[in-house]
Amino acid sequence: MGNDSLIHREESRKLRIININKTFTGGSQNLAALSNVSIKINEGDFVCILGPSGCGKTTLLRCIAGLERADSGEIMLGENPVRGPGPDRIVVFQDFDQLLPWKTVKENVAFPLKVNKKAPEKEIRDTVKQNLALVGLEEFEDYYPHQLSGGMKQRAAIARALTIHPKVLLMDEPFASVDSQTRTSLQNELIKIWEKFHPTIVFITHNIEEAVILGNRIAVMSSRPGTIKKVIPNELPRPRTVGSAGFSERWNELNNLLVSN
Repeated sequence: MGNDSLIHREESRKLRIININKTFTGGSQNLAALSNVSIKINEGDFVCILGPSGCGKTTLLRCIAGLERADSGEIMLGENPVRGPGPDRIVVFQDFDQLLPWKTVKENVAFPLKVNKKAPEKEIRDTVKQNLALVGLEEFEDYYPHQLSGGMKQRAAIARALTIHPKVLLMDEPFASVDSQTRTSLQNELIKIWEKFHPTIVFITHNIEEAVILGNRIAVMSSRPGTIKKVIPNELPRPRTVGSAGFSERWNELNNLLVSN
């Protein structure tokens, strides 16, 4: 592949958030959620959006997903403006109710392929098997969501999100509601998936430690109305743990940015 073709492909998958603003109106009060938010996210990037509760992180993610419309500004995926939801952007939410309760795990994971691509049955079976293996749920393919723990439901949601190979995987604090041991396990599995397939990931968190462990760039947001204060490259070698080299320095850098809001 020539350099021009490679550059065109990379540009076609670049996510650009350009000066977006969002205000919610309720009764006589207006709530400014986002103010002139801008960031560029390259193909294969793993960007953590870090900020205090209520700063507009989830609103930003919903705008990228097309679930909310910004009042002004633009969101571009390649050459295409984001005008609504689409299979090129898939969201994994924080809550555990995103799976269809009347379908088994394998049926949930297969669902996007059947709806969006109408793929051949063999392709669906192979994809489901591969994705369940990625998240360690091979033995639970015939279980229903109510039979799974919270962590297992999130694994199934991630496996489902990967079935149609979205350009951007959007994750809204997906590990916030699980215990610390499960969170560590899910973080490790997500890193393995990213290292193997390099999907573009935008990961929302208010946890500094999680941002340092996961992201190769960390965008720090201000208090509401949220804006991007600074984007920090995070080149610490993986695997990253609280005691690994450079971890505390990066944590302190991010914490100082947050407390200076």
